Amino acid sequence: MKIEKIYIGGWFQRTMLQLTEVYDFLREGKSKLSLDSKKLLKLRKELAIGKIDYGSNGLEYVSFTTAFNITVKIFEDGLIVLNNEHVNENTLFSDIDEVTDYYENKLSPAISYLFSLGAPVPKELANIETVYPYFVVLDNATKEQMNELLARTDK
Repeated sequence: MKIEKIYIGGWFQRTMLQLTEVYDFLREGKSKLSLDSKKLLKLRKELAIGKIDYGSNGLEYVSFTTAFNITVKIFEDGLIVLNNEHVNENTLFSDIDEVTDYYENKLSPAISYLFSLGAPVPKELANIETVYPYFVVLDNATKEQMNELLARTDK
């Protein structure tokens, strides 16, 4: 059995128009909004961005790589998918934790600040505990190996 990739997902309520704002921020650390330019640059630097791409495949998206071996894809409808292809069976759970940490402590604060001047999140949504879906892509895994892997986690 080979573990090929891990993915986690999240969602911000956004539209295609806001995707261009995200793209501008990721490219240059700038915004047309009245936000602190030093804070924007600091948040962008913490993302450790490598290559950035803007494209369309049914939905428009922005994707980028990071120095942490994480790839991020943000779609026009607000769906965010993060993955790491540098995983193995021995480090799987720490790899999942690293991707989760990147999302919670680097990406989410940056996106939240970028849209901090917009309409507030309804109270019902603001107090929901976030549970991320995790996806593990395996190659040549038997049912027994998958069951053993699932037995080792509470995620």
